Amino acid sequence: MKIVGAANMLAQRASKTRSPTTVTMQVTERCNYDCTHCFQDHEGVDELTTAEIVDIFHQLVDEGVLFLSLMGGEYFMRRDADELLREAHNLGFAIKLLSTGHHIHNKRADFLASIRPLQVDISVYGPNPKVHEAVTQHVGSWERSMSAARRLLERDVMVHLKAPVMESNVRELAELKAMALELGAQYSQDPKITTLKSGDAADGADPVRLRMSDESLRQFYNVDMVKNVDERFAGLDKDRAPSLATTPCRAGLQACFIDPHGELLPCASLPNSMGSLRKQSFKEIWYGSEDLEDVRNLTWARLSECNTCQVRAYCSRCHAMALIEHGKMDGPSLEACRHAVVMRDGLRERGLIPSTETEMPPTWDRVDKDGQHQELENGFTGKRSHALRVLP
Repeated sequence: MKIVGAANMLAQRASKTRSPTTVTMQVTERCNYDCTHCFQDHEGVDELTTAEIVDIFHQLVDEGVLFLSLMGGEYFMRRDADELLREAHNLGFAIKLLSTGHHIHNKRADFLASIRPLQVDISVYGPNPKVHEAVTQHVGSWERSMSAARRLLERDVMVHLKAPVMESNVRELAELKAMALELGAQYSQDPKITTLKSGDAADGADPVRLRMSDESLRQFYNVDMVKNVDERFAGLDKDRAPSLATTPCRAGLQACFIDPHGELLPCASLPNSMGSLRKQSFKEIWYGSEDLEDVRNLTWARLSECNTCQVRAYCSRCHAMALIEHGKMDGPSLEACRHAVVMRDGLRERGLIPSTETEMPPTWDRVDKDGQHQELENGFTGKRSHALRVLP
C-alpha cells in the first residue's frame, strides 16, 4: 500500500472520531542558514528539554498518532537530535524528517538508514549553487544539501527534494525536477510564499517580496504544472465546487503542530496557540480546546467573502495566510485569490472547463496582481532574530 494512500485512509477514519493521526514537531527554531523566504523566527530560546520531548512522544503514542514529522529551523542544530530520532523510532512512529541536509555526514546517514524513516525532506532551491545559495545566503550550502541527498539515497533512504517557488527560481524548475529524478529522489514544489509569522519586517526582509509576478505565476501553472493542474481540475464545473459545509483546510482536524516551546498549534503556519504541553496533556488540549474546535469548524460558509466566491472550486486558501497577512482567520487570503484565478483562467483557455467560467473573486479589487506588494492589514512590525548556537 502506498504511504499517501494509507495516510488518507487513516485520515478518513480519524475524521469520524476526531482522533489525531499526524503530528509535526518543531524541536528548534535555530538554523545555520538565513533563507530569504523563511517565515520563522530563529531565536532558539526556552526550547523543550530532551525529557519534555520524550514525554510528549509517549503522549502522542497513547493517543494513537502514527505519523511524526520532526523539523527545525534546522533539526540537527540540537545536540540530542539523534537521540530523539532513536526514541521516536523505538516508539513505532512512521517518521518524516525535514532538514537542510547540512549536518547529514556519512555517520549520520548510516544512523538514519538504521532507523528507516519514511522519508527525509531536503529543501533545494535551484539546480546549481548560484540559484540555491542566493536563497540560503550560505556559500557551500548547495553542495552540502546535495551530498546529503546522495548519501541517503545510496543507503536506500527515501529523499524528497522540496522547492518553494519564487520569482528567483521559477525558471529553473524544469532543470531542478530533472536533477531530482536523475538522483532517484522524489520532488515537489510549493508556490505559496508566506509572510513572517510576526508580520511585515521593518527591515524590508519580508518574504512577500519574493513571490512570483503575474507573468511568472501564469508560467508556473500553465507550463511547469500544467499536467498536474489539468488532471486535478479537468471537467470541473460550478456544481462540483466544494460544499459550503466543508472546510478548505485540515488544520487541527487529524493533524497538528507542536512548536519548540511546547505550544500546540493547528498547523506550522498558524501562530495561535491552542494550549501549552508544559501545562496540559496533549489529550486535554486535543479534545478539550475550544479555540481548536473553532479552527476545525472554519467551513467555507463561515469565511467572509469566500462564502460567495465563484472561484472557490480552484482555491487553495490558507487560514494562516489570511490571518497573518490580513488580520482575519475567517476572511479571505488575497494571495490565494490570485492563484485561483490564474489556475482557472488557464483551464478555461485550454478548453477544459466551460468558457462561461469568468467570474472574479469579490476581493479582486484588493488583490495585488504581482503578489509582491500586498498591503498587510494587521500592523505587525516584528523582525527575525538570530540565535544559531547549538545548545549543549
